[in-house]
Amino acid sequence: MDRREALKRIGLSFGVLVGGPTAFSVLQGCSNTATKTAWKPQFFSEDEASFITKTVDIILPATGDTPSASEVNVPQFIDKYMFEVIEVEEQQLSKEYLGNIIEKMKKDTGKSDAASFTQQDIEPLIANSLSKTREEEEKIVENLDNYIHAKQEGKQTKLFGEVASFAFLTNLRGLAIWSYKTSETVGEDILAYEQIPGQQKGCVSVQEATGGKAWSL
Repeated sequence: MDRREALKRIGLSFGVLVGGPTAFSVLQGCSNTATKTAWKPQFFSEDEASFITKTVDIILPATGDTPSASEVNVPQFIDKYMFEVIEVEEQQLSKEYLGNIIEKMKKDTGKSDAASFTQQDIEPLIANSLSKTREEEEKIVENLDNYIHAKQEGKQTKLFGEVASFAFLTNLRGLAIWSYKTSETVGEDILAYEQIPGQQKGCVSVQEATGGKAWSL
């Protein structure tokens, strides 16, 4: 089975992003004009939102030339996207996977809540979850497939920590990168950007066309 289709079939498609007016209205609602201090998550709990914020900043940290994910409101976008766009069944699965990750990290760190996790606590989890070989990924997808089928049949089953981590973090990464690249700051000020209709330049190098920058859209 195609990996993309397998992920979609087992309820892990939120990284395979929905386009159209709904998604872009979410993007507009999370522009840099939003007041970060006033943000109240709608989908995630405060604890979960803290974990998400630290996680996306590990995936997309600030550099000398670029802002971090949280500096362009990626956590706010993810929360709003999950609340307004994702189907209920997938919302429930995502909450389940995230809850499994947080509970395991509480045991591993001895901390009582996710807000207490530091980036140093989270980094090993991300490194392990996002560095699987193709064969390891296929085995995890197979385990997830079996898990979803068992749940649908009403069987009592548990999801192993490594599988839940891969399921959630792989798709969180895709969603974070997409929202980061399409944020106003990154899309217009860091990546190459030109308003529609733009102009056609044939047979030129990327360096000549954009100074070596990738296009934002």
